[in-house]
Amino acid sequence: MEEGLFYSEEALINRVIFLSDSNEINIIVEDEYKEYEYENILNRLFSYQLILNNIFPMKGKPGVKKAFEEYGAFYDGKPTIYLVDGDFDIIMNKDMVEHPNYIYLDKYNIECYYVDKDATLRFMSGKLKKRQKDIVNEIEYEAWENDTYDKLKKLFINYLIGQTIFPNEKNVGISPYTYIDSRGRVNESKIDEYVIQLQNRVPNYDELFMYYSDRFEQLLDGDVTRLVCGKYIIASLARYLRKKTSVTFKEDDFRYYLVSEFDIEKLFFLKERILNIMK
Repeated sequence: MEEGLFYSEEALINRVIFLSDSNEINIIVEDEYKEYEYENILNRLFSYQLILNNIFPMKGKPGVKKAFEEYGAFYDGKPTIYLVDGDFDIIMNKDMVEHPNYIYLDKYNIECYYVDKDATLRFMSGKLKKRQKDIVNEIEYEAWENDTYDKLKKLFINYLIGQTIFPNEKNVGISPYTYIDSRGRVNESKIDEYVIQLQNRVPNYDELFMYYSDRFEQLLDGDVTRLVCGKYIIASLARYLRKKTSVTFKEDDFRYYLVSEFDIEKLFFLKERILNIMK
């Protein structure tokens, strides 16, 4: 459980009223306790030219939707942006808000954008005290990336089945370390255990697996970064790097380095959307 002060959904929405005066634009997001990450990202995205003293977290997508229903496109004369994860919304054909100010990320979640080879090499260059070109072969980033996404794809197709049949059961929210071992490698036997459980509980499992596999290819263009939750990828990468190089570092420190250094152009679509709204 996160430390600190906990706000109810209603209290989080009311914070917008009291703190919006200090903003040029209001940003409302899902993730509580990640405001500092969004601040970093948005400052980088707008070259520190946007006055943004407060970002309002709503503890999940339902809270963001409720805030949108409460405040709409503008609050206190200022544009209000609602930024939410892509999640499984498209592939599961969920009811999505259609409004210019309500922006869905085109990947699974914000963490998916952080995973960046060049930023990772810069981080490890400092840890290993070697030039980046000298550690490329040592780290074998592409081999790790391809292997990890390939194996997690199977898990997340099955998570889709789980969410469809058992919507009140936890799946994506399970700790990623359930399926990632101490080397940062995906534990395929653990995934197989989950699959077998589903097969035993879902009579039309094969039909659903084919259905979601096809929708993944058709609607998400087979892009695994739109299917797999980024927290699984970062957890895997941090452990992989520590084991591969025998270097010790905290995952939180690595994560924030990525937030500060990943290729910000990945989010230029978000910048364009916000600028159009501000006009």
